[in-house]
Amino acid sequence: MMWEMIFREFERHKLRTALTALGVTIGIFLVTSISSFSEGIMYYVNEQIAITAGLIIVIEDDIPQYAMQQSEIDQDLVEEVRALVGVEDAIPIMFATIDGISITGTNPEDENIIRGVSIELADGSDFEVDKDELVLGYDYAQRNDHSVGDIIEIDDVDFEVVGILEESGDDGIDGGVNTGLLRLQRLTDKEDIVSMIMVKPASAADADIIEQAINDEFDELNAASDQSIMSSVNEMLSQLNMLTFALGSIAALISGIVIMNVMIISVRERRREIGTMKAIGATNRHILLTVLLEAVTISVSGAVVGVILGFGGATAVNSILPQSIALVTPRLIVQGILFAAFIGAVSGFIPARQAAKLDPIEAIRYE
Repeated sequence: MMWEMIFREFERHKLRTALTALGVTIGIFLVTSISSFSEGIMYYVNEQIAITAGLIIVIEDDIPQYAMQQSEIDQDLVEEVRALVGVEDAIPIMFATIDGISITGTNPEDENIIRGVSIELADGSDFEVDKDELVLGYDYAQRNDHSVGDIIEIDDVDFEVVGILEESGDDGIDGGVNTGLLRLQRLTDKEDIVSMIMVKPASAADADIIEQAINDEFDELNAASDQSIMSSVNEMLSQLNMLTFALGSIAALISGIVIMNVMIISVRERRREIGTMKAIGATNRHILLTVLLEAVTISVSGAVVGVILGFGGATAVNSILPQSIALVTPRLIVQGILFAAFIGAVSGFIPARQAAKLDPIEAIRYE
């Protein structure tokens, strides 16, 4: 009986219900979209730090860590960084996205240092630094049904797949494509340019000292250890979370006022119906729960649509960025729906209480 009454009211006022839910949809969509950047950035940074723990990442100054594909460093600086006291090795790396394929250019002997783990080839052999050869990550090969000997065309150049890596469990490695540094530089017309220098200290305890030395001696470079990166990310995320909280508060206030107003009108329109229900045995608690559930259902319905739109928005943003940076996680989905349920419950409480307190005789006489 309770749900029949709720759905009958929705059917009776389809447009009003839809517009009320739309307010929640917009609020949850905005909150989910902004929060997805926090989730994506944290996931990406944690993934990178898991690989580069104990190493120092050096990119072009004024380029954020998550956009390191845009970094361009003169390769001559690699030797200058390598010559610093306490540096065991300095490894040049290049990133590029061509024809929708994310490619990493390295020297074969440096690959396991860059990955942070030793990953063997599941099939084939390693690429040569200046040849049209590729080594594919496990997931990329499986997803695109590639095997050793296949030809992949990149920017009108035929590359041969010479090797496929074993599965590592790391999305960046398993979903990547690798080729020689020199070959990628020529393919992108950026010879003597690298995207990043990965510095390996002789002692992990010297990482902070080397980081400071690079930042002091090279104006065009920005060095960061894993601790520095995490500190910067946490600072940025705290600001982003403040924006999300402010936006969520505004969305909650507006949506709450709209839902409360609609439910007050709805209760007033159904006074005779509510009076009849109470006259035939419906308790105050039953009436209270019915109106509350109606408000919560409208709010949660809008939230579900908002989360779906947020997921679509994150996918669209990721498709135009060189690095996926927006991530709608299950935690965000649950938070969005619970947040909407809370808005609905709070906004519907006053109208529900008014409905529960109606005198059945006076309500039945209401015109």
